Amino acid sequence: MRLDPRSPERRPPAAAGLSLLVASAALLVTGAAPTPPAAPQDSDAACREIRHLRGPAQAEVLSLARILALKPAMAIDLSGTTGEYCLNTGGPVMAHFSDRPAETSEDIVYFVDAAPLVAKGLRLREFPAIDPKLGTMKPGTWYRYEGQGTEPHHGRELKDHTWLMVAVDVN
Repeated sequence: MRLDPRSPERRPPAAAGLSLLVASAALLVTGAAPTPPAAPQDSDAACREIRHLRGPAQAEVLSLARILALKPAMAIDLSGTTGEYCLNTGGPVMAHFSDRPAETSEDIVYFVDAAPLVAKGLRLREFPAIDPKLGTMKPGTWYRYEGQGTEPHHGRELKDHTWLMVAVDVN
């Protein structure tokens, strides 16, 4: 199904929640101070935020909205635990987006499944281990997580997962 954001009759049932997620993404793109998640009746305010974006920034937020409309379960709210939202495709890559980018240098954290890379000869031990404390990553440096101990961006242990991770500071 193609989602036309101007066509309410084509919106999926989760459109209100999707609008809220897209508004959060819009705030990250604009660098504006984030506001608490809006109530469903505030979806017009979320749409207004998106309409204020111009050019590629608006197109990118709408592209993300269309992807999430196809599979809304990819959006995972970890804001209460780590202050982040997770975009988990269920595949070899996921991304975390900070709810408070002005307060961290870990605005976006990319996770790449390291297992296929290790199978091709990547020497995982040459990467520094991720510190279990949130906010300690140096942007642009790749870290390893080998499935033991707390993974700070999820706030828990991710058993049987080996990840390479890199943080991006957009500020």
